[in-house]
Amino acid sequence: MKYLKIKLISKFGRCPHNVGDEWEIPYALMKPDGLCDDAHYSMVPYLSMAASGGKSWEKDGVWKIHCPSKSGVVFEIIPIIEKDHEWPVDMSWANPKKK
Repeated sequence: MKYLKIKLISKFGRCPHNVGDEWEIPYALMKPDGLCDDAHYSMVPYLSMAASGGKSWEKDGVWKIHCPSKSGVVFEIIPIIEKDHEWPVDMSWANPKKK
């Protein structure tokens, strides 16, 4: 199982996040601090597949998941190949990395 990076790539309408916001998570079912519940809920099945090496249906192989917002918010889920799971010693993994 691999670490995952979640990144907001497209936003139309209201959303508490901004394009370019990203989070790294060591476990597929851990919700990063600051990521809204609805977005995380819509990604859960795909986070698990991405972490275990499942292939996306996208041509570039990157998972692109639409938030339930009717306005149009799209996140990418990218496995971080170089990083395997380790139990985090603190909650630093949960802080979003903003550009």
